[in-house]
Amino acid sequence: MEFLLPIIYIAFYLVYCGAFFSLAKKAGLDHIAWFAFIPLLSTILQLRMIKQSGWWILMMLVPIANFVFAIIWQVKLLNAFGKNGAFVLFIFLGPVYSILWMVWGYSQETRYYLNDAPQNPTFFA
Repeated sequence: MEFLLPIIYIAFYLVYCGAFFSLAKKAGLDHIAWFAFIPLLSTILQLRMIKQSGWWILMMLVPIANFVFAIIWQVKLLNAFGKNGAFVLFIFLGPVYSILWMVWGYSQETRYYLNDAPQNPTFFA
């Protein structure tokens, strides 16, 4: 029974990473889609999906700013795939939010909408 929990965790992690792998491919990031399976690189992959610099990771080290940047980051990520930014409220229900990303990642209906955006947008763009 003790070995079952790690197996469930690994299976959930692989399915979750696979969803972001699929989202990266939809975003046209085929060359770095494998980043989804490596913890720190998956963060950089998500930032690339919203056309932001990897330097945003440094903001996660600043105590109050990390919360604000995480919300902005997730709203931009939701909007990049045509989802309402209000879904960010599910972030407080971690498993629900993760399951939503998995559903969107594997769904044929999910589309990427930032292909026409400028490559270096301003902070508020």
